[in-house]
Amino acid sequence: MKKLYFLGPKGTYSELGANKIKNFLNFDVELIPISTIAKIADMVNSNSDTLAILPIENSLEGIVRPTIDSLLCNDIKIQAQLEVVIRHCLFSKGKKENIKHIISHPQAIAQCSKYILNNFDENIELINSYSTAQAISDILDKDDTYGAISACDIGIKSHLNLLDENIGDNKDNKTRFVLISKNDLNLAQKTRTSIVFNTKNESGALLEILKIFKKYDLNLVYLESRPSKKVFGEYNFFADIDKGSDLIESALNEIKSSCNFYKFLGSYPSV
Repeated sequence: MKKLYFLGPKGTYSELGANKIKNFLNFDVELIPISTIAKIADMVNSNSDTLAILPIENSLEGIVRPTIDSLLCNDIKIQAQLEVVIRHCLFSKGKKENIKHIISHPQAIAQCSKYILNNFDENIELINSYSTAQAISDILDKDDTYGAISACDIGIKSHLNLLDENIGDNKDNKTRFVLISKNDLNLAQKTRTSIVFNTKNESGALLEILKIFKKYDLNLVYLESRPSKKVFGEYNFFADIDKGSDLIESALNEIKSSCNFYKFLGSYPSV
């Protein structure tokens, strides 16, 4: 049985994504939580019989940089993508009016800032945890003045009081995850292609690459720059195209020949 790694601990939104992708696969996998994105990528890179699911983009917070960097630095490819709706809930041992401290991941706290402002006074203590799942674990040893913001499933399983649900300030909050592997899994028809490239360090160099996209009538659905980490002021550009690589081979070859650096990150379906 193949191993499917996700960003742990158990109960995170990454595990929700892992279970969703598990139902999509045509073979059995064992779900295993791992503590960091970098460690997950390294484990998949060193073992061709493993898979992993990693968060790559949040609709509010943007790109997940450790995932982007891991795709660049390892010999792994994207095999599929999926979206997980983020619905934060508030849990506690006691009642809402007793809460004086709220624990959660910093992003979850930020994404619920209006709710916190409207429901608690200025003396509420906000405590950072390294994951929303860990926040639930943290309050199990606390008194009823502590609350935790997390995904609903793990809080309910912990037999805590569900005080409020879907408390995020933006109800359309989603995280996009990617399934990674060393080997091509050929899961379904490919509908998106991801690449990374580095242009010549001269005026108009990026524009010339974008002209290639226009020449082949390609829809560039995502473009993000990241430092190359080799030369100060030099950037890599991560791009997503809404077509499978088999339909745009000529365009990709032309982009590759026009860049200082080019890497194919994968062509894949959406789950």
